Amino acid sequence: MSLSDLLLRYCSQNNIRYAGKRITVALHLDQHNEYTDGDTLWRSLRTSGVKISPATVYESLNWLVNAGFAERKVLDGRRNVFRVKSLKKMRLE
Repeated sequence: MSLSDLLLRYCSQNNIRYAGKRITVALHLDQHNEYTDGDTLWRSLRTSGVKISPATVYESLNWLVNAGFAERKVLDGRRNVFRVKSLKKMRLE
């Protein structure tokens, strides 16, 4: 099952709107092979032609963490970086 499928199922089961930009952020974050901060992800999205604000990127990242799809790590006590959990790990939870 793909990340998109898992997100769709989660939204359906929890009566949450399947928001396009939230999904775009998740899929774009999944393309990064390592932890990425929100600003870097926002610039990458903008470079690829996605019209999105930094606030929407951070809101989406926080939603993904709270929903169990992403992990957050704090570097130097102040900088948050994110990555999508492995699909295998998500299926086990």
